[in-house]
Amino acid sequence: MTHWIVAPVVLPAMLAAFIVLVVRFHINLARVFSVAGTLALLGISAGLAWQVSDGSVGLYQLGDWAAPFGIVLVADRLSTMMILLTSVLAVLVLLYAIGSGWDKRGQHFHALYQFQLMGIMGAFLTGDVFNLFVFFEVLLIASYGLLLHGQGAQRLKAGGQYVAINLVGSTLFLVGVGLLYGVTGTLNMADLAMKVAALENPASGTLATVAALYFLAFAMKAAAFPVNFWLPASYHTPNVVVSAVFAGLLTKVGVYALIRIFV
Repeated sequence: MTHWIVAPVVLPAMLAAFIVLVVRFHINLARVFSVAGTLALLGISAGLAWQVSDGSVGLYQLGDWAAPFGIVLVADRLSTMMILLTSVLAVLVLLYAIGSGWDKRGQHFHALYQFQLMGIMGAFLTGDVFNLFVFFEVLLIASYGLLLHGQGAQRLKAGGQYVAINLVGSTLFLVGVGLLYGVTGTLNMADLAMKVAALENPASGTLATVAALYFLAFAMKAAAFPVNFWLPASYHTPNVVVSAVFAGLLTKVGVYALIRIFV
């Protein structure tokens, strides 16, 4: 078990807390720590991707609690490829935000940005459906702040629509989590694969309802047709920095969740 697997989640979380508590009134210091942390995140992601490039799978058990009872993070080719792409885009978007001066329009841009990265990284690495929900909520809460960054009536209206649709999606997701646990007795993804395969008729009854709830919830978050009506206002209203985060990172987590859960 390597502790590097948890680093992409812990690093931005600690950095965001540090920026909020210590340097939020000092934009230059916030920039330095944010850029340094994001570059470190890129290096860690590249190292994890290289480590599993031979097809091996890395597993991190938080608190050394064995799965399926404990919280696990899993690094395989798909998850490490996604965190590496996220890190590359995160560096480029952050540098543009600093170069354009957009990060000056609010005290909490860099903290929100790091919390956003924490949620995205956690969603890609988690091996547990409930923690997928938790990390989804972390990244969504941060995205609410980023969407409203800079204020303005248009951003407020688009933010209201965005929050409302994501609350619906999160509710469906949480109901699906409860039903899934009731049917299978587990939320660990690897354990679920075996438990669902052992069911006599997995395509009927409660499990089919769970599948429908998950598909609708993830399709909302991925902005897939026909539940993509929130997307236009959320893309053209905010600054290009936030739009880049949404287009390059946020909706891709919904696509990843569809692949991970259904495939």
